[in-house]
Amino acid sequence: MPEQTPIDAAVRMSHRHLLAALTIVSALGFAAVLSFTSAEGDAAKILWRVMPVMIAVTAASLYRSYKRVDVRALESIRKDELRQASLSRAWRNGFFAVLGLQPLLALFLAGSGWGNNSGHGIALMAAATVCVGAASVHASLLWYDR
Repeated sequence: MPEQTPIDAAVRMSHRHLLAALTIVSALGFAAVLSFTSAEGDAAKILWRVMPVMIAVTAASLYRSYKRVDVRALESIRKDELRQASLSRAWRNGFFAVLGLQPLLALFLAGSGWGNNSGHGIALMAAATVCVGAASVHASLLWYDR
């Protein structure tokens, strides 16, 4: 097995952080959408109660891995030209995902009549848009990055 360089360890840690952020953002968005769509919201209430524990455990484990990585290696990864290009493409994908989602959600809510009856149509659109935009940026960055 080849020897692990500090750059490789920093890249692996960066990918773990991005994957954790993608998971947390997706779970938060899913809980927000469930809050607005379900009549009783039992699943959303359970998810909202579990979420702080999930975030705390994830943050603690990521902080421990951060302490094991060389700071100069992390800085060189952040300034890497390929990372900057990947980040630029990820932001673009998130922007287009948000732009494409808005008319689809508006058509769905207008066609179903659900948004008018429940009074949560705008809140549902906002929660879904933020969740899809953030998730598409994180997923794209994970896809495009080394």
